[in-house]
Amino acid sequence: MGNYDQYKKINNTFFEKLITNSNDDHSAVGQSSLSHKKRFDTMLKVGHLQDSTLLDIGCGLGSFYDFLNQCQLNTTYTGFDISEKMIQKAKKQHPQIAERFILKDILEDKVDSNFDYIVSVGPLNLFLDEKTNYDITLNLMEKMFKHANKGFAFSMTSALSRKKNNDTFYYDAKMIISHLEKYCNNYRLDHSYLPHDFTIFGYKDDFYNSENKK
Repeated sequence: MGNYDQYKKINNTFFEKLITNSNDDHSAVGQSSLSHKKRFDTMLKVGHLQDSTLLDIGCGLGSFYDFLNQCQLNTTYTGFDISEKMIQKAKKQHPQIAERFILKDILEDKVDSNFDYIVSVGPLNLFLDEKTNYDITLNLMEKMFKHANKGFAFSMTSALSRKKNNDTFYYDAKMIISHLEKYCNNYRLDHSYLPHDFTIFGYKDDFYNSENKK
């Protein structure tokens, strides 16, 4: 996966600096309050989340768990993050489910269970180099599909963004989809909620069969 260890180090340094200097959840993960909410709203479209099991990869401080509660969605939530400081702070802020925030790298560590839905909100938007960014992202997407019973949602910054900065990697949605189609043909793309962002949804079952099982 290219320079994965180097990418993890850069990623952890960046986000751990943010949580030291930020007083709110969205700033702590490098997002504006508007884009943060729009990404979360889009994640809800992954499926019927009520009473489901859900894994949040790159959970940060657990703000998606808070958002689910605000929407009165009851889920069995689990959050993974590769930053020990993020996990420690998430546990402190959510003592009632502290054990559900876990220091784990799904790309390197064993995952013993599957989840109905898996979501990941822009965890790999920092730029290292094209090969490394794509290698890590495509591998993560495959892992999400593998461990999802029903489906996954994965957001990332878009190559169609009109305003770009040097620290951000912008993904070509066509390249992401061409890789996804190697193992999943039940998917959809949403590029409508933000001009610089898109979300890929992938499913184990197709919508036709899902509807006819009801």
